[in-house]
Amino acid sequence: MKGQINLGTWVLITAIVAILILLIFDSTIRSYILTNLSGLITGIKSTSPGQLSEVITNFTAYNCSSACSTFSSSIYYWTINFNGQNYTYYLNDSIGVSSSAGNYSLELYPVLTSSGELCSNATTSTQKTKILKVAADKNYNIYYFSC
Repeated sequence: MKGQINLGTWVLITAIVAILILLIFDSTIRSYILTNLSGLITGIKSTSPGQLSEVITNFTAYNCSSACSTFSSSIYYWTINFNGQNYTYYLNDSIGVSSSAGNYSLELYPVLTSSGELCSNATTSTQKTKILKVAADKNYNIYYFSC
């Protein structure tokens, strides 16, 4: 039949028109897509805060050999092992640890001072070194008493 366009020609014309539309309106379409995608991404939030980023966990040591108070000297050190890393600071300093949210192993070592050895009472274990699980993103007071 005369005057009719076959299917192959129709598809070719449609493709050419679509390409021309994309070339002409490319910046408009691109900005529209990017605006909508960025709005979608900003709407995504973590269900548990701190899960995707680092959090700070603070540990402070107290001397409970008599009344509980901070240590009187900065000459000696206290050490903890948190999440497989050792942290050593002066007795009066708090230890701030940066990590992802979660539960970690905490290992407390005895403190050696001029007056003797102080052991942590973080657990009821009779060993001088104490091991327990603690949650990140919290502040902990670690109490030491004379062994």
